[in-house]
Amino acid sequence: MITNTNPAEGMRDLSPKEVELRNYVTGIITESYKKFGFAQIDTPCVERINFLTSGDGGDNEKMLFKILKRGDKLNLSEASKEQDLVDLGLRYDLTVPLCRFYANNRTKLPQHFKVIQVGSVWRAERPQKGRYRQFTQCDIDIIGTSGVIAEIQLILATAAALQQLSFTNFTVRINDRRVLESFAAYCGFEESSFGKVFVILDKLDKIGIEGVQNELQKSGFPDSSVIKFIEIVKETSNTELTVEIIEKLLPNISENVLADLKQVIETISGQSNNHYSIKLDLSLVRGMGYYTGQIFEIGIDGFGSSIAGGGRYDKMIGKILNGKEDIPACGFSIGFERVVAILEERQFKVSNLSNKVALLYDSDLLSFDFLLSEAQRIRNEGAVVSIELHNKKNTKKQLDNLTEQGFTAFGIYQNRIPVVLKDLQPKI
Repeated sequence: MITNTNPAEGMRDLSPKEVELRNYVTGIITESYKKFGFAQIDTPCVERINFLTSGDGGDNEKMLFKILKRGDKLNLSEASKEQDLVDLGLRYDLTVPLCRFYANNRTKLPQHFKVIQVGSVWRAERPQKGRYRQFTQCDIDIIGTSGVIAEIQLILATAAALQQLSFTNFTVRINDRRVLESFAAYCGFEESSFGKVFVILDKLDKIGIEGVQNELQKSGFPDSSVIKFIEIVKETSNTELTVEIIEKLLPNISENVLADLKQVIETISGQSNNHYSIKLDLSLVRGMGYYTGQIFEIGIDGFGSSIAGGGRYDKMIGKILNGKEDIPACGFSIGFERVVAILEERQFKVSNLSNKVALLYDSDLLSFDFLLSEAQRIRNEGAVVSIELHNKKNTKKQLDNLTEQGFTAFGIYQNRIPVVLKDLQPKI
């Protein structure tokens, strides 16, 4: 006998009201993206394990939900390693499936492929408030475009979608993985240790500059490198960082990298109409191992975590194609769950573009034919119509519930006669 009816750990049920808001947000985001020329695809939630464990997913690969082999393929008695037991997994993001999709279909796709993805992903994270093991991502990507026009389009499209959801005065933070690599090299870190250095730097917001310094020292890096690294972090943390300042601090950096950063920052600043800002942030890392160029995040004042993030990943698709060639690619993902959470905190309500009418019938109604015809007639006029059994004992409670669900008018029917027919609230 099943006694625990709660969802599995880290999962959740969603009420009609919650689903309505989520569908609304999804619709706003996708329609906004489509106006920028992006087309939507859908990929399976299950991928082959080798695609999900290639090393490009960073720490997300440690949180992978793996799927046992099935039927005759599963031989527990002869299994000696994990590969003998597992062949599939649930996707932990939408980028890896997109790369596989493109590698499989590229001959049939446009040279410059602009794509939308919206779907669930799964990570075996430690459950906590506001963090679940299944959540939704909203991604846009441009594949086949190597110039910074791709980055510019992604940022503008994402900013437009957020503005459509009433987000303003947010900040786009931008950096470049090549800047970070130059930074680490300039400080004397070995190239093989760059990844570890960046992981520690990525904790800056949580542990502060002293915490970063302590972790670098505990990791056994040379004191000279750590001291030089921390000095630059301190200097750039206390100033409005510009490309020119980066150029002076890091004389080993490529002029092309700096020129690309400058172009993106100046273009976005010019296109934002002062509705949002963009700033250069040397501490921005982004944890995914597949980034190769510019990276960016969007943050909102008063909300600790970023609500969107992305960057360039030019080598990922080529890796799937056995390293034959690099395929330029760049993407931006809206933190859907965080956006929804903020809207809920703001008590945002979905506006109904059409009237919602509830037709209540008494249990002694002789015939439904007239009621059904009336309902269809009202639907034909553009309204949403629901037929409900009338709660005679507590009509007020029933009407309050209907109002909460967004119904704007109701009628109570006895036989063929509407005894009451009026608005619950003013029509929109």
